[in-house]
Amino acid sequence: MTAELRKATPGTEPRVRASDAEREEVVERLREATAEGRLTLEELADRCEAAYLARYRDDLDRIAADLPAPEAASAPVHGTASGATGIYRSKGGDATYDRPEPDASGRITATSGLGDLTLNLAHVRAPSTGELRVTAKAWAGDVRLIVPEGVDLRVKGSVRDRTGKRKKPVPKDAPRVHVTGTAVLGDVVVQSPRGRSSWREWIEEAVDTALDFL
Repeated sequence: MTAELRKATPGTEPRVRASDAEREEVVERLREATAEGRLTLEELADRCEAAYLARYRDDLDRIAADLPAPEAASAPVHGTASGATGIYRSKGGDATYDRPEPDASGRITATSGLGDLTLNLAHVRAPSTGELRVTAKAWAGDVRLIVPEGVDLRVKGSVRDRTGKRKKPVPKDAPRVHVTGTAVLGDVVVQSPRGRSSWREWIEEAVDTALDFL
């Protein structure tokens, strides 16, 4: 008898441990809900991690408690907000998008021109494939991408990764974010929602700049 069973209140059923198959079923349910526009990329990452760490069935039930049953799910909801084409630019000034939308193929193009461009990917509607691809071009200004924790981040090209080196391993089947960067008169920077202190960031930027001239 486990400690949980010994401590169970008389007349109540003991907690039942979750199986790997049940965890996978909940993760698949989360992905379907994301494709319907019910969860953001950040929420998908957090809940997938929680599902894989869940020990009991009631833990899994709580993770998807606010989602409709699969048979009751409605048709996918597609955003119609401005910028839903997945193309974002800054022209003649700084621009910030708190809820950018990828195009139908799960891609975002971010281009800075005479101003800084910031996209908060933590609130983006994750593609049904679980993979978001971002092409960032810093022509005359910085492109800053805020990436939620718990995602599998892959960077390529001229990208400064300031997410803390991702010391914590991401869970299996975590949503994946691909960032391909091109920097000319600016930087492509990827950072976490909870940024570091300003002095720490200033030091890292100074070191990076110095290394560029070595």
